Amino acid sequence: MNICQACYKNQVEIVEEKDNPAFPYRICHQCYDRLMNLALRPREYFNLTAEHGMTFLLHDDFYGDDGEATQPKIDVDEGADLAFPVLTEIRDVKTLIDYAIVKWWVSHDIVDAFRQFEKEVILQEFDKRIQVNRMLAHRLYELAAKVLGIFAGSWILKQWEFRTGERFPDYAEALAKCLPPGQGVRLFIEELNKIDKASKLSEYMVNLIHFQSESSLTWIESNVHRVKNISTSWGYVAVASKFSWPVAGKWLASGRPLSLVALDALSNCAVTSNTLNSLPWLRAHPQKLLDPANIDEMNQVLLSYSAGDHAPRVRSNVDYIMDNWGRILKT
Repeated sequence: MNICQACYKNQVEIVEEKDNPAFPYRICHQCYDRLMNLALRPREYFNLTAEHGMTFLLHDDFYGDDGEATQPKIDVDEGADLAFPVLTEIRDVKTLIDYAIVKWWVSHDIVDAFRQFEKEVILQEFDKRIQVNRMLAHRLYELAAKVLGIFAGSWILKQWEFRTGERFPDYAEALAKCLPPGQGVRLFIEELNKIDKASKLSEYMVNLIHFQSESSLTWIESNVHRVKNISTSWGYVAVASKFSWPVAGKWLASGRPLSLVALDALSNCAVTSNTLNSLPWLRAHPQKLLDPANIDEMNQVLLSYSAGDHAPRVRSNVDYIMDNWGRILKT
């Protein structure tokens, strides 16, 4: 293609490899100047980001969710023909996919907009995009999960063959929603088990939340010893994996490190859609404690545990849990 990827008007005059040598920017002189000065107009930002994804020069530090330059080094020209597209006015699948790639979040409105198109047409377009630029993989897999579900199962399994040790977490939601129950979590856990660096394990394992599977609780029990510092990720995964009071009681009785995960998970049961400073996924999917015992009985177990573990983290969590049973049980 010899047309500038940003303005879609002028001929390509510059090939810039700065952000991705495998898929460089192909733009005209004017758009190159605006790109390097963080001063693209909204439609130019939209066009370029739809093809390249959120690269360094197109990062959300420099542009708003509507493509408005927030830190331009030169003046930004405005014009009606340069406006960011409006979702309700999009009528073709290609532009809708562009829109879904460019926006920071895949909203319910975006997912609903895909219903006007045949799933086979959508999947074919996803496949075209990823063959051109694999840097779009994370968002395309997310869209496959949210828009196509099990229909995209064979495609996701084919894409899984391209996984790497650094990028396999990109597949988590798609593995969870596009494959039969149990298959996706098994594949993901197999990759987790290959990680030998504790910091990476804690970073990647949080993606187990997408599976909402009790298999994740079993995995936690077998692998929590692989890290020295128990981050909040473990509690997030636990609460998203059919976490119950019998599991909490067993983990508390076993002591550290599982007891710390149990306390975090119980606290996370109190998260609602209005809770601040929590995982976005959890705010969108509030969980409740399953199979609870009598509140007085549960309080006694918590107090008994905290009597032998005086860490501030423990005291804070126990107090919070005991004060928030209504939200934890979602009563």
